Amino acid sequence: MFKTYDLFDHRNINDLIPEIIYYYLFQGLSLTGIEQKLFRTDAYHGWLSKTFLNYYGIDTEKENKGIYENRTVPEIVEELYRSSNIAHIRVAKILKEKYL
Repeated sequence: MFKTYDLFDHRNINDLIPEIIYYYLFQGLSLTGIEQKLFRTDAYHGWLSKTFLNYYGIDTEKENKGIYENRTVPEIVEELYRSSNIAHIRVAKILKEKYL
């Protein structure tokens, strides 16, 4: 059984979610790469990152990894807010609160 509660002792989950999204969409880190960077473990084999990203409507099975590598956060937030897709607006709000 996974013991995830130890991973979040030092960080608020609401602070981690935007970083997971940013590392995946903007930096193109792999799911396990994100976990190594944020949690200093690869014991979950990308499962935690995948779960959070999928929860926020970011498909980790297709071509979303690094999709915004050459773009800025303000540019993408503005673009996502113009979308009619509620998942896009949710991600825009999360990124805006953390990075703008």
